[in-house]
Amino acid sequence: MLKKLFAFALALMAIHSFAQSPVISAKDLANELKTNKNLVIVDVNAPDVYAKKHVQGAISLFFKELYQPNAVEGKLRPAPELAEILGKKGISNTAKIVVYENESNKHNNRVWWILKSLGAADVWSLHVDAKEFAAAQLVLNSNPATAKPTTFALAESKYKSLTMDEVKNLPQGTLLLDGREKEEFNGVDAAKKSKGHIPGAVWMNYREVLTPTGAFKTKDEIIAAASKFGATPEKPIVVYCNSGVKASTLLVGLKEIAGFQNVQYYGGSYADWSSNPENQIVK
Repeated sequence: MLKKLFAFALALMAIHSFAQSPVISAKDLANELKTNKNLVIVDVNAPDVYAKKHVQGAISLFFKELYQPNAVEGKLRPAPELAEILGKKGISNTAKIVVYENESNKHNNRVWWILKSLGAADVWSLHVDAKEFAAAQLVLNSNPATAKPTTFALAESKYKSLTMDEVKNLPQGTLLLDGREKEEFNGVDAAKKSKGHIPGAVWMNYREVLTPTGAFKTKDEIIAAASKFGATPEKPIVVYCNSGVKASTLLVGLKEIAGFQNVQYYGGSYADWSSNPENQIVK
């Protein structure tokens, strides 16, 4: 009897921890696949990467498909267009969705945020940890997977992106965090065409919330890392990067895992800010 109660308690703890964060491990995914045949797995890698190997049954949704062509880098298509793309892929707003990519821990979080901003109710981002991935023994293959087209119904969401004007008029005391590489922040990265950063921004590379293997740090580890940059759980914070990708990882780490109370996201980021020649950029 005691053994059964103990096992039940462990199960409750696992469910509780799973529900507290939108980030799941490969082990969680493997267990979920055993019981949920309607789970929608979304692979956001480039098509050639997907073609080589992917989680069995995963739908290919290259993150760049969600961007406007011939526009500011990373600018999203209008919401109705995004909903149409998702529906044609077989992704509905009511499905349980797990988003992943290989090696990095950036674009999966960007697509997670996009789905949440459109009103998807149940979206998860997979931990990127090669050792955990291997241990979970997820079935990988190269067979393309398709799903029956469905409807992605747009819905109101609390996940919103700040506009350029809102960033210009941030309340006093707001901490603006730049999640890019230090060279981009300092305006010395010619490859990225960065001339510097938004005035008042503090540099905090997005990897500060990740372990060396690419998985997210624990709540306490993230709080400790963020404190070095003046970020505390109570402080109003805005995160940005070059085009909203790395900042999405900062957002998930600070807000969703570490529980920071007031973290906002400037999805347009430096690309949007620098598109206006009247905006000041500092080094």
